[in-house]
Amino acid sequence: VAPGVALFDEPSQGLAPMDTDKVLATIARLKQEGVASLVVEQNAETALGIADRVYVLDLGRLAWSGPAAALR
Repeated sequence: VAPGVALFDEPSQGLAPMDTDKVLATIARLKQEGVASLVVEQNAETALGIADRVYVLDLGRLAWSGPAAALR
């Protein structure tokens, strides 16, 4: 049974680009299977590539939130 929610904390940190692509493909597959994911990622391009919704924090405070497409 798949989890209802998965948490990824900096999934691209320290990975080679090819490995990052594999991790992001896995997150995308989980999304297609209906698994919600919370992804904490400092690389904005990486996060925006897989996100539906974005929450931007600045010094621990919510600075912006909305659809990923609007932030792009």
